[in-house]
Amino acid sequence: MRSGYTTQEIQGGNLSADLSEYGVKVPTSETGVGVSFGLERRREKLQLETDTAFQTNDLSGQGGPSFGVAGQYTVKEVFGEVRVPLLEKRPFFDLLSLSASYRYSDYSTGKTTDSYGAGVEWAPISQIKVRGTYQRSARAANIVELFTPAGMSLYDNDADPCAGATPTASLAQCARTGVTAAQYGTIIDSPAGQYLQRTGGNANLNPEEADSYTLGLVLEPMRNLSLTIDAFSIDVKDVIANVPATTSLSKCLETGDAQFCSLIHRDDIGTLWAKEAAFIDAVNQNLATRKTTGLDLGASYGYKVAGLGNLGFSILGTYLRSFETQDLPGDTTYDCKGLYGPTCGTPLPEWRHKARITWTSPWAFEAAFTWRHIDSVDLDRTSKAPQLSGNVFPVDRTLGARDYLDISGSWSLTKQLTLSGGINNLLDKDPPISAQVGSGFGNGNTYPQVYDANGRKIFVGLTAKF
Repeated sequence: MRSGYTTQEIQGGNLSADLSEYGVKVPTSETGVGVSFGLERRREKLQLETDTAFQTNDLSGQGGPSFGVAGQYTVKEVFGEVRVPLLEKRPFFDLLSLSASYRYSDYSTGKTTDSYGAGVEWAPISQIKVRGTYQRSARAANIVELFTPAGMSLYDNDADPCAGATPTASLAQCARTGVTAAQYGTIIDSPAGQYLQRTGGNANLNPEEADSYTLGLVLEPMRNLSLTIDAFSIDVKDVIANVPATTSLSKCLETGDAQFCSLIHRDDIGTLWAKEAAFIDAVNQNLATRKTTGLDLGASYGYKVAGLGNLGFSILGTYLRSFETQDLPGDTTYDCKGLYGPTCGTPLPEWRHKARITWTSPWAFEAAFTWRHIDSVDLDRTSKAPQLSGNVFPVDRTLGARDYLDISGSWSLTKQLTLSGGINNLLDKDPPISAQVGSGFGNGNTYPQVYDANGRKIFVGLTAKF
């Protein structure tokens, strides 16, 4: 049995004001300066308890023992934001506005972060707006990343280069990983292509930091029609991750660097899988960098239908141009765009969108029909990047595209009561499955955070206002 709970306590307050009421505005603008600032204190706590069967790895298909997790931290924050309209209703400057924000966070784990940003909006005429932002953001490690006890789990590899009667690595290379001369050529390889790694938390993790840039265009060429396009570039450093076990093994074989070789532990028969003494250390560290670029696109249009209310059409989509990862400082990068798997993890489709038709009737009833699309993705081992390439079984090569149809509706019975309901995944589409779902990324041979793993979902609700 495994049971647990999480709690979050929040105390805080904020003040906001339009300072035009006090005469604070730029002379060339009709709108006053807007400000908001505040304080917040949060306490996060997690408790997970596991029984003996989980802790001793007695459950079929578990892949390693599962230990309980317990931890908490408190964060105190101060934040503020300001928006300053500079020009309004002027030639070539229907609007020119600047904004800025700042947040300081102090964690009981001994870490502090600063988050800040700035933005600009310029509308030469009311139908066209250009916008751009810069944002420095931070993410402190969560309780699981900090306090999870170290324990064994499985990782996938095509083969142990030092196993078998004719190893693909030389004796000198294998000796760097702990293979003796007597063991060389006699080590039994894993018939399942699965090996042991030790993963877990690290209480000394630093916060991740990211620099984000966006540049966008908003067009309103006609009444009730809006078109948007925003380019984004996000660069994250000190990413909380572990050195992939396959990376540690290959780096040790190639270079003999103690940074990697010290992470490899073979058992007394030389394997990386047969006994508990065999594993590769892969606990959380601040190691990787990631950079992603792409485009967010949107469109919306609405019009009235005589006697029948309003119809609205909208679509929001994301085109992923790149998703580059550097596992180790100074290492070469690889691109996971359009891939999934043991190294790239959660599927990163090149294109995905959500399109919706909404009908707002004159009879206090509203209905919506939604189409969700997710492009197909290929196994990361199909990539030519040396950090990714490997053997591929046809059944795992591709997770096919998925299209989901949803319907929903709400009916205001009275001013206080609203009845709502709907069906997600109307056609009961199954998720794509693969045997190469990366450890820690997915569950049940698929990715429930991306696909509808449970099929059709029917829901109904009643909301009462007092």
